Order: sequence, then C-alpha cells, then structure tokens
Amino acid sequence: MHPRRSLTTTQAAFVLFIAAIVAACGGSGSSLSPTAGATEPGATEAPPTEAPTEVPPDQVTGNLTVLEWPGYETTDFWPDFGTKYKNVNVSFQFGSTDAEIYGHMKASPEQYDLFHQYTGWLQFDVDEGLAAEIDTSKLKNWDKVPDAFKKIGQVNGKQYFVPWDWGFSSILYRTDKIPSVDSWGVLLDPQYKGHLSMWDDGPGAVTVSAYVHGYDETNITDDQLAAIKAEWTAQAKLNKTYWTAPSDLESLMNSGDVWAGYAWQGSYAVTKGAGTPVAYANPKEGRNSWVGLYGISSKTQNMDLALRFLDEKLGLLTNQNLVKLYYYGSARQDVMDGLNDAAQADAYGGAETQALLKDTFSIDDPSILQHTNFTPNLTADQRDAWTAMWTEVKAAQ
Repeated sequence: MHPRRSLTTTQAAFVLFIAAIVAACGGSGSSLSPTAGATEPGATEAPPTEAPTEVPPDQVTGNLTVLEWPGYETTDFWPDFGTKYKNVNVSFQFGSTDAEIYGHMKASPEQYDLFHQYTGWLQFDVDEGLAAEIDTSKLKNWDKVPDAFKKIGQVNGKQYFVPWDWGFSSILYRTDKIPSVDSWGVLLDPQYKGHLSMWDDGPGAVTVSAYVHGYDETNITDDQLAAIKAEWTAQAKLNKTYWTAPSDLESLMNSGDVWAGYAWQGSYAVTKGAGTPVAYANPKEGRNSWVGLYGISSKTQNMDLALRFLDEKLGLLTNQNLVKLYYYGSARQDVMDGLNDAAQADAYGGAETQALLKDTFSIDDPSILQHTNFTPNLTADQRDAWTAMWTEVKAAQ
C-alpha cells in the first residue's frame, strides 16, 4: 500500500462529510442564537428598507454559456433552472478533462459564464484570475449544502465555487472475464491485452502509477515521472482505447470488448443496471475520491443570471436526477439521506434503483473511507509536467 497522504483542512472536512453519508447520518442543521438580531436596550430601530423587486423567473431573458463535461448538458441535469427560466437560452461548450477545462478558461474566459471544475484544480482558477468570488447570499438553496462541502469551494478564505457532484474512481471489471481485482495494477497487466481501457487524462495516469508503486503523489520526482511515462507508453499496446465520456467505457464494458477499466462509480451503476456481470473494485492501494464544483467566470457579463443558474443547480429535482440518472453523489445532504429512506424510493426510481444506488456509494460499508484517497491539490509545475507527459505518451503510439 502506498503511503497515505496527509489531508488538507478542506479534504479532512470532506472526509467527515462523506463519513456522515456512509453512516446515514442526518444533515447538519444550523441554529440562530436566541439573541441574534436583537436590539440593545434604549436603541432606536432603523426604519425598514424596502427590498428591491426581483424579476420573476418567467420574465428573465438572456443567454448563458456553460463550460461543461460531456453528459451534463442534458436537460435532466438542470431541470429546476430550465423549468423556471423558460426564456433564457443556455448553451454548452465542452472539455473532457480538468486540463481541458482549465485550458479553455485560460485561453478565453470571456466566452463562458460558468465552468465545471474538480478538486485539485481550483487554486489555479483563482490564481489565474479566472473565477469570480460568489455572493452566496444570492443562493436560496445554499443552506442545503453542509459546511464541509462549502469549504471545499473556498480558496484563500473566500467562496469561489459551489460544490455539486462527488464520487469515486476505481476499477470497473467484468467478473465473467476477471474473477477478482485487488489492485490498480490490473490496468497494466499484459494478460488482458486489448481488453483494458484507461481514462484519457495525464494526472489520472500519474495517480494510478503512484498508487501501484507507492510513490508520494504530492512529490513525484523527475525519475519517477520518467518511469511513469515509460510505463504508460508500454501500456498503450495493451489498451483497447482511451475513453473521454463515461458512456464510451460503458458501451465497451457491456459489449465485452473491455474487461477492466479506470471508471467512476456511475459507470458501475449503469453497467450493473444493464445486467452486465461487473464489479467495482476496492483495490488494496485504495479508491480515489473527488468533488465537482461550479465557478463563475471572472469575465462574465451575466453575473445575476449565472447566480440564478447556480442556485437552481442546487435545486431538489436537479440533484435527485444527478443521483438516480447519473449515479453521482449530490452536495445536498437531504438528497443523499433519501437513499436510506424507503418512503422516498419513488423519488430515486423505485426500490430496485434505490438499492443499486446504496451499493454504488457503498453506504452500507462503514470502512470505505479507510480505503479511499482524496485528490490532492496540484502545483502548476506538476500540472504542466503531467499533462505534457501524457501528450508524449499518446504521441508515441
């Protein structure tokens, strides 16, 4: 097993939050002090100010462009906004990796109003001036998000991102082809030549090699990176294809062309739900875990509309769809708690789907966090070196 990384304060907070989900604890509420807002004796209350009139959703017009990952653009994943803001046109541009999302934002931040980024890359967005600070007082659904998740979206003590989805990375495999998988090393195993599929992502490849060889992922040396490059260059001959959209991997797994692949937990739920004989590994090196968040471009000309979109991204139906249709975790505690409530089965697609979701998120396994590694923040040098390494690996094929 590779040395366990020390967690940042933010990552530790996320561990505690996921632990609450796995233990099926209730959401953390907040309470006001009995004296909050009280007027001191003898003081004169200021006359109430008239609140500005807010334009009703059905009267709001405009355009929004979201820099998104493939799949999230379907209306199932923003129904609360789509239903309320019928006169707003929402368009999407895409990136299939964090490096692509970051690259698009850095090249043309003025082209996008919002963007979807994952843990490990947030500091770059802020340091480069790509993300605007978010006024969470404008988000009516903000109180549905536990404090631990809110902190994940904070950089330098300020809220730059709104958390939305989370999940695991591990190995999805066909149990009729490979009886069991106990290591990430299966992705490098020559006996499965032509039946492996790796995610098309350099930092992801470095993470896998770090797990297999016990490298400190936060301090990869030049020699280690050279060895990783050689390892994945050799692996290319074993690899059926690099996948970018999870649906590509799922199709190959269902058809039997791929027997083992780097996968997010959603692909496990999709393939298992389709009746394919699959399992989602708990490798000895540990699973990986990540959180997805939305930021507002610092160059947006539609700040009010972007805030409205983010607020509805935290809407109930949107997040129930995220869980039951895409099989990703939601940043809304009440939505995840619903997986353990038989009375809410219909909201999650029925009792059978609700049971599949509980399995997908390992809610009945209280030890899952002992086998989970949380994505660390990258430095700019690591990001550039690992991305360049991956480009060279693919060019050598």
